[in-house]
Order: sequence, then C-alpha cells, then structure tokens
Amino acid sequence: MRKLIFLFIAFFTLSADVVERPVLQQKDDTQSKIKAVYIYGFTKYFEWTNNKEGNFTITVLGENTNLLNELGNTVKNKSVGAQKIDLKNQQTIGEIDQTSILYITPDKSYLLSEALSKFKGKSVLIITEKQGLAKVGATINFIVEENKQKFELNKLAATRAGLNVGSGIEKLAASVIN
Repeated sequence: MRKLIFLFIAFFTLSADVVERPVLQQKDDTQSKIKAVYIYGFTKYFEWTNNKEGNFTITVLGENTNLLNELGNTVKNKSVGAQKIDLKNQQTIGEIDQTSILYITPDKSYLLSEALSKFKGKSVLIITEKQGLAKVGATINFIVEENKQKFELNKLAATRAGLNVGSGIEKLAASVIN
C-alpha cells in the first residue's frame, strides 16, 4: 500500500511539473507578443529624420528568441511609409551598421552607452527594458507596473537621437522624461 501511495504522489508531482512548464512559457510568449506590438506601434509615433532610404531595420541586440519570432510575425508584410521592414539579430554593437530601431535585451544593457555614442543623431530609436535606463539615455524603456507591460519615454533622448516625437505617445507612456 505504501508503494502505491508513493507512486501516486510521485506521478502527481511529475505530471504537475509538466503541466506548469507550458503555462510559464505561455506567459513569456504573451510578454513577447505585447513588446512586439509596442515596437511596431512606435513606428507610428516617431519620425526618423535622417533615415528615410533603404529598408526600415529593427535590430534586436542580444538573445531573445521569443521576441524575435513575435516581431517577425508582427512586422511580416508591413512597412514604415515606403520602407520595407527588415528584422535583424546581433550580439555586438560593432555588428550593426545601420538600424532604425535598436532593442537592447536586458543581458546586453551594459552596451547602452556604446549604442548611444555610436548612433547619436542618426535617427535610431533605442529601446531597453531594465530599471533606470530611460533616465540614462534610452528613448523607450519597457517596465511592468501593476502586472501590466508599460513603457517610459525619454523625450530628450529622442531629440538627441534625431527623432521627432509624435504627441500621442506621451499619453500612452507610464512616465515621460523631458
């Protein structure tokens, strides 16, 4: 009888673990979907003054497979004005020649100052998602407030980057840094 109870408990514990994993993965996928929609949506609220020729490139700096997949699905067959959207994944700033949007993953946040130097005045929207990075130069910084995905907007960083900020985005931002 003890063996039967032990097997039942072991089976229940293992099956509960198997059930829990997809739920956690689903949460990650949902966050990636939300971020992908936001990133594409930002193309409607900013004007890239120095970047109107060739493709409109969105670069993810670092590893985030879920976000890359969701961005690919979100921007498929879409454009920004007359520019076709091109999606890239790079691991270093040096690999990036030209981009319109640079999303820096949390594990590559230490590269923000290098990105700011390289792309100053070149109409690159820099997006991060680590606490405090909007205050030190990222134009957009993803945050979570009250279990909801939101973002901070740094208008001064946008101006330094050579971007014109549309008025409607301020209403969507959780906070605005002038």
